Amino acid sequence: MIVTLGHRPATVRPLRIGFRADASPDIGGGHVMRCLALSEELRRRGADVFLLGRVEGPAWLRAQLVEQGLPVSRGPDDPDELASVVQDMALDSMVLDSHTLMPECSQALRAAGMVVAAVVDGTARAQEADLYVDQSPGGRDIGTSFPDGARRLGGYRHALIRDAVLGAARHPGRRVVDPAAPPHVLCFFGATDPYGGVPVAVRALLATGMPMRLTAVAAAPRLSRAVEALPTGREQRVQVVDPVGQLPELARTADLVVTAAGSSVLDLLCIGCAVAVVTVAASQQQVYEAVLDDGLVVGLGSLEGLRASGATLDEGVAALHRLLTHETVRAGLARRGAATVDGRGCSRVAQALIDLIGEPKR
Repeated sequence: MIVTLGHRPATVRPLRIGFRADASPDIGGGHVMRCLALSEELRRRGADVFLLGRVEGPAWLRAQLVEQGLPVSRGPDDPDELASVVQDMALDSMVLDSHTLMPECSQALRAAGMVVAAVVDGTARAQEADLYVDQSPGGRDIGTSFPDGARRLGGYRHALIRDAVLGAARHPGRRVVDPAAPPHVLCFFGATDPYGGVPVAVRALLATGMPMRLTAVAAAPRLSRAVEALPTGREQRVQVVDPVGQLPELARTADLVVTAAGSSVLDLLCIGCAVAVVTVAASQQQVYEAVLDDGLVVGLGSLEGLRASGATLDEGVAALHRLLTHETVRAGLARRGAATVDGRGCSRVAQALIDLIGEPKR
């Protein structure tokens, strides 16, 4: 049965929507994960979805794409070639999520009459689109001029949250194995952790001297070895695990999550986690400042600051010590996060995209 899409008659063929995004050890898996989140909602509305890109991330990421029915094919970087592939596939729309894709790609797609959506992070990077999805926390303005008639959706209300995260968020409460046990801390820095953040953050956590049960997600063997080599104190237990697809459920069981200031912060806020964030690249500074100013997280500064010795490391260790000591502070962060990111961003974005596709051709 064909499901009605927006205002489209039920007799019309399903919409065909493509995503252009890549995942690799260098760029991480965040772009593909956001596309996966939006594709889940579009499929619920009856659309056929396709990912055009290179997915070189961990096996669990590729497995999730297969499990969720998002087929992957080659994603050209050349503008004319991309437009040709999209036309051959008879797609109705393309969603671009990339920090490196040439602006000419979006121009070529729009010139071919394609409805283009661009998932951006505070800057459009000169991409021309009919719909801009800027899920940067706080909904800051994109520093660019839009094409005539283009629409922008921004802020926490349009965070692209996967079904697995929503499932963890809808759980009636955090699972407590043993209330008398030390706090459970989860530390992860994305699917590939290209900057080696996990060992640095684990070192800072252990330096608090506080009892804890620490789960560290190591994206590579060298990171696992680095964590395992760190000395632990009294009642400090560290378990190193590989990247897993069940990370949202793992986060739900944690008293505190330490992570990078990327798009995964929005997932954690939606679940209702107490979160401490670290910037691993200059591009994350805007997200870091926004969630910090909004009182949703505790900031630990930059990864380089934690990596070195001195005042920045000391401040980060002190902030972690306060979080581990005061359950009420963690609970307050968790409540504010869950109230801010309601998890309906994909629904809002999907409806806006479907409405644009249904409008008369430019």
